[in-house]
Amino acid sequence: SPSSLFRSIPDSLSGSLPPPPTAVYSVNAILGSLVHVRDEAYYPGCTAWWNAVSSQKNALKTTNEAGKEDGSPFAKLRNNPRMLHNEMLESCSRNEVKCPFPIYDIVIDVTQVFCGGFFHFMIEVWPRIAPFLDGLLADDMPDFVIRIGCGDDIKKFHPEFYKLLGLRNVTLVGKEPVFAKEVIVPTEGYSHSPLLNYWNMVSVRSHVMQHIGPIPPSKRKTILLIVRDESRRGDGHIYNKQFIQDLSKDLPDYSVTVFRSSDSQMMSCLECQARAFMAAHVVIGSHGAGLSHTLFMRRGGIVLERIASRGNSGIYAELPFLLGVKYFPIHGSAPSSIYRDLILFADSD
Repeated sequence: SPSSLFRSIPDSLSGSLPPPPTAVYSVNAILGSLVHVRDEAYYPGCTAWWNAVSSQKNALKTTNEAGKEDGSPFAKLRNNPRMLHNEMLESCSRNEVKCPFPIYDIVIDVTQVFCGGFFHFMIEVWPRIAPFLDGLLADDMPDFVIRIGCGDDIKKFHPEFYKLLGLRNVTLVGKEPVFAKEVIVPTEGYSHSPLLNYWNMVSVRSHVMQHIGPIPPSKRKTILLIVRDESRRGDGHIYNKQFIQDLSKDLPDYSVTVFRSSDSQMMSCLECQARAFMAAHVVIGSHGAGLSHTLFMRRGGIVLERIASRGNSGIYAELPFLLGVKYFPIHGSAPSSIYRDLILFADSD
């Protein structure tokens, strides 16, 4: 996230302001890699800010590219980027046919560069909607669009997240530029730090639990074992049949449920995944995006994270800490007996 120094110097990003400390609201804005209004532009998320200090410094890039398209009615202004920018804004604000962008009445822009990744979207981007949820869910809320701003295509999991909050018919747009008669840019989602996004995460967690309802109590405590048997960083050779048998035998008071990445039905149902984590007393998994679902775990639960390599970050330690969940890192080649001992220790109080 930008430092206070960068926040205090208006021209520190070549005419574009860094992410706001609170939500930004504006009217008549072109939304591209930046949020463009008449005399200034904003970077809508902190990971976009990273690009701002490297390759995305041009605050007029979106309108410049639109003006270069064949047959553009703005071709005569190509040599005057500032005038081109202002003329496009005026044209779109008047709903003119020559506006080169789709026009929407209300857009909530949650753009961040890394939002195509599951962890980044779930922990950094998705929670940014939290301060506005009560209004967005109201019966008299006008039509609105959420611009997630990443990837050429909306991924299957993106709309599923908003459905979890009760926003079932919301329109999502990707990274293509659009024009908004009104735009809200929520507080940035930060990067690789659940701690900095705490309040928004707690809010969406609460909304999800209210929306999908409580989980019926089980007779035995549940261990949810995440097995990545279809993944670029597969761990099926670690969490194999023998491991599962040994863990089940050593912990007779627990039932072991296996969550496999090869289970296409489970992987296509985000609500099913959330329910599985809500029901779990213990979650075991290798470092990776699957542990993002810790967000839905019960307070007092236990997470055992297998550290697959020395470069693994501490993001999945922060998340349990924030939610009142016990956390233990485990060596990548540890046997099932280590998992057993840690579970019994953590559950001893």
